[in-house]
This record gives sequence, structure tokens and C-alpha cells, in this order.
Amino acid sequence: MASKSKTKKTQTRNEGKERFKSFMRTPAGIWIAGILSVAFLLTLNTLIAGNSLDTFLGLTAFAIIAATVVIWVILLRRRSK
Repeated sequence: MASKSKTKKTQTRNEGKERFKSFMRTPAGIWIAGILSVAFLLTLNTLIAGNSLDTFLGLTAFAIIAATVVIWVILLRRRSK
């Protein structure tokens, strides 16, 4: 009987992971992840920059350029497959 209860616990944990993964593949999950990422990035930039607007804008511009390059590479890899 003990082995049955262990199996149920593992299935429940895997089921939660699978639900999260499937949710993150939906348009709503993608939007939520994007919004949270932008909020985290702006908060981190604000904490690093302090009272310097130039530093904040520079960090934000660098992050936007880096994100654009990463997205571009991901799209090129998908296209080549």
C-alpha cells in the first residue's frame, strides 16, 4: 500500500508541472510572463540606477536591444527547422 501512495504523490506533482507548462504555452500565459518580466526588469533597473535617469535609460535600452536580438535568434532557429 505504501507504494501506491508514493505513486499518487508523484503523479500529482507531475500533473501540476504539466498544467503550468501547458498554461505557459497559451496566449494568456505568454502575456502574463511578458508583463511580469518587464515589471521585474524595470524594477531591477530602477534599483541599480538609483537617482540617475541616464543610467536607468541606458540599462533599459540595453535590455530592449538584448531582448530584440534574443527573439530574433529564436525566430531564425524556428524558421530553419
